[in-house]
Amino acid sequence: MSTTYDALVSAVALAAENDDPFFTSALDTFIARAQARIARDLDTYGFVSYVTVTTSVSSPFITVPTSAIVIKSVDLNIAGRLSQLIMRTDEFLREYWPDRTSVGAPKYYARYGFDRLLVAPAPASGTNFIFSAVETPPALTSATQTNWLTQYAEHALFYATMYEACMWMKNYPAADQWNKQYADAVGGLRNEARRTRQDDNANNENPSGADNNLIKGET
Repeated sequence: MSTTYDALVSAVALAAENDDPFFTSALDTFIARAQARIARDLDTYGFVSYVTVTTSVSSPFITVPTSAIVIKSVDLNIAGRLSQLIMRTDEFLREYWPDRTSVGAPKYYARYGFDRLLVAPAPASGTNFIFSAVETPPALTSATQTNWLTQYAEHALFYATMYEACMWMKNYPAADQWNKQYADAVGGLRNEARRTRQDDNANNENPSGADNNLIKGET
């Protein structure tokens, strides 16, 4: 099942039994808060995007998109050959690369503030980086009727929006009930996300690439 922005707005107004103009004008805020909450509660490939960024010579910084919540990986792309950078702290990078004038093939990266990545060493030439990030889905509006949430997480989106609406109306008992519905819906989505990453082969592979130390039937 799937829904749209217009259908969600109508469903929330009907369930809340509130046609007050102030309530109606606040619906976009409820939906935006619901989207942000789900994006932080779920770890799903539905929120993953892949971005190519080109840096100039000797520039060690990569600007992170404002919609990115979590950086999953950063790859150096040289003539189509990918090399994954290793994530470290910015303190490690200062120790590893004390001479900021030196250049070479970037090997490490770290968060540098909230909106940039620092790579070390700085690239010796203009360089392409490909990084994957968990992002907040595009905001639902009358002009943007659908996104991943409306297609694959309709119920969680509705329950989360109803929670925000009831909190706004100070109807805390109802908000608590919608929050429980939301928790159940998100639990199912988390299980789907887990199964997406599951290897059902006879000899399961460890996602980290190391030897698998899991024993079937054990928890």
